[in-house]
Amino acid sequence: GLCVLCHALPGVRAEQAGTIGPDLSGVGARLSSDELRLRLIAPERFNPDTVMPSYARRDGFERVAGARRGQPLLEAQQIDDVLAYLATLK
Repeated sequence: GLCVLCHALPGVRAEQAGTIGPDLSGVGARLSSDELRLRLIAPERFNPDTVMPSYARRDGFERVAGARRGQPLLEAQQIDDVLAYLATLK
């Protein structure tokens, strides 16, 4: 999911992590699996001005390569994999 582009993560040096989003250290202890999923698929529900994209959305993106039009940023299994990882961040 390339979370590190915008978020600090445990084990990633600060100069290699983004600072646009919140630090994800401990996110698995702060949020339930359902809350994490909703933040990945509908982040605008928590912050209408967010720059974080919906990883499940299939339309509404700008300047998308023709081969990727109509496809989500992450498939359902990939979202499940990201959620499993985030849940380990206690």
